[in-house]
Amino acid sequence: MINRDVNMNREDAKVPKDNYSKVRESLIFLLTLTILGRSDAFLDQSEQKFLKDYCNYFGYTNVNIFLPDSEDAGSFSVNALRFLWKSGVRGIAVRKVDVKGLSEFGDQLLSSDLNVGSVVQPEDLEVFTKMADQSVIRNYPWLLFGNVSQVMESVDKPYLILDNQVTFAIFNNISVSVELKEVYNLAAGLPPKIQSLGTWTKEGQVNIAKVSWVQRRSNLTGLHLRCTTLDPPFLYSSKPDKDLNVEITGGYAGDVWHTLQDRLGFTYSCRRPPDGLWGNPTNGVWNGLVKELLDNNADVVVTALDNSNARVRVLDFLLGLKEIGYQLVVRRPGLMERTWTSFTSELVPAAWMATIAFTLIVPPFLCLSSKFSPQETERISLKDAYILTIGAFTVQGSWLEVKSISTRMIFITIFLTTLLVYAHYTSALVSLLTVASTSTHITSLQSLLEDGTYSFGFQRDISIQSSFETSQGGLFHSVWKQLVLGNPSNLPATDDAGITRVLDEKYVHMIEENLYRAKFSSACDTVMVRGKYFTQQTGFALQKGSPLQKILNHQLIRMLDGGVLSRLWETWQPPPPLCLTDSVVALDISQLFTAFLLLALGLIFAVIFLPCERLHWHLIGRNRAIRKMSVSPGRMSPDTSSPPDHIFSRRVDAKSNSSQNLEGSPSRSAYGFSSNFTNEYQW
Repeated sequence: MINRDVNMNREDAKVPKDNYSKVRESLIFLLTLTILGRSDAFLDQSEQKFLKDYCNYFGYTNVNIFLPDSEDAGSFSVNALRFLWKSGVRGIAVRKVDVKGLSEFGDQLLSSDLNVGSVVQPEDLEVFTKMADQSVIRNYPWLLFGNVSQVMESVDKPYLILDNQVTFAIFNNISVSVELKEVYNLAAGLPPKIQSLGTWTKEGQVNIAKVSWVQRRSNLTGLHLRCTTLDPPFLYSSKPDKDLNVEITGGYAGDVWHTLQDRLGFTYSCRRPPDGLWGNPTNGVWNGLVKELLDNNADVVVTALDNSNARVRVLDFLLGLKEIGYQLVVRRPGLMERTWTSFTSELVPAAWMATIAFTLIVPPFLCLSSKFSPQETERISLKDAYILTIGAFTVQGSWLEVKSISTRMIFITIFLTTLLVYAHYTSALVSLLTVASTSTHITSLQSLLEDGTYSFGFQRDISIQSSFETSQGGLFHSVWKQLVLGNPSNLPATDDAGITRVLDEKYVHMIEENLYRAKFSSACDTVMVRGKYFTQQTGFALQKGSPLQKILNHQLIRMLDGGVLSRLWETWQPPPPLCLTDSVVALDISQLFTAFLLLALGLIFAVIFLPCERLHWHLIGRNRAIRKMSVSPGRMSPDTSSPPDHIFSRRVDAKSNSSQNLEGSPSRSAYGFSSNFTNEYQW
């Protein structure tokens, strides 16, 4: 490519900063005259006036003039340069380019500049045909002087892709006017569409709508698109035939696609991917829907395809139809499903430890207060203090009459604390026994990881799998490493298999929220945990670099602004699930198993301790009782094997006289037994 660029900036010419700048501008102008050559070349006087009016109408302040780099290609008129400079075009660049140098100047262009060229001469057409094969005409605006019909009827006619930004200016020398047209091809093998845009008259009037090319090219009649699709949550299709061809029958995404078809006029045919997968890279190789586009087996994905980072690198996504997120699905807790913890789950472990600590620590204080307080007439033994505290948990009162303030404070503390624990425990127990709970202790991925008893998974080869695999540290990396990587079977082939495992095992399944509502809302034995992960847009996708992206996005934006998308979304929302439960559920043996187990253990231990007590009596207790009775009126015979009758009669006498509180009489326990009897005659 011959580097003959001449740039003239009007603003620099207006305000020269010093003498050096003035000299520099003079040299540039002289150089311009030398390079541009003769004055009767590209753009005559009428064309110059049109170009000036065109730039002013659309607001172009920088213009690039392209000339073929050949001996007879001509040059740019000095008068044209001067005319454009005076008319308000601040920057003018004249570039000579050949076919070989096309790839070099593409990176030098700006989308705000107008690029001007000619397709009149054969060498002009050769350069433009090669230019059309690249992305230059797709990303930058062009104004070409020449007859469109002659260009499209030539042997080496250019292929003008659907999203090109080329406008043709066709001069009528008789009326001194210009007709503006655009040309685009819907697809390879289809005839080009020529569309009139407006006119320019010699009076300087430009009659053309200031609309984007995207708005003008809304007629895609004749274009046939190949689509690939999968079903819910946003789309429903017919049963595939032997070639996996399907018909889109409904769904939110299906209605959006049909609306686009009605507005643009294209036709389509759809098929499912052979592997039935959504698309995920495995060892760098894509599968599913993504593979269909990469292998050019389809032009567009018509379903709710997640807009993940990995997929964006290989596909072009359209405007998202909906923001979605993934949530955890667990088995809905039933009534008292935790058999072993049915009567212990009412309090957390810390509360149980505090209750046990209270029961062990407080009774000694009650015993000490009754012993050392001068106002107390009854002395409470340590055993009776523990019995009183344990009995208070069952809301059993005591006839114990305390007189000192310190003993009363301890006594009140015991009963208020035990009353509080009793009230909370019984209320939670009654609620748990009678009303089925819908809450679950798995509330997030973090709690799932901390629990350690559940397995976790999701449908394999969906977008979130790559997010888990590529996570560097953090929660997702820990979940993938500890719960999934070591057990690939946790990734079922379908969400149906995952929900089945949720019902049958201790398994947590991650699923897209709308898919769960669409397919599994009637599965009343499962519940979706609050909290979303991997929130992202979902929608249609095209092959990378597809010219349809801007046109389809424009229509989707119009549908969004007009409320069409929101109405279609509301139309396809599933009804709320009718998961009715009885207000009161009858209990069975499994729910009361723990209580019966504790009762049975109490009876077993009682039977075990009974012979131990008998043995203790024969070896130790009887001799101790005889020694203590030697100072009492009634004596026990050494040969007796059981306590004499007068011990029992004395116990009865103690009970019958328990209501008498005589000064100097023996002290009584909290539950009516004489303290002397309790200390001397226990056996």
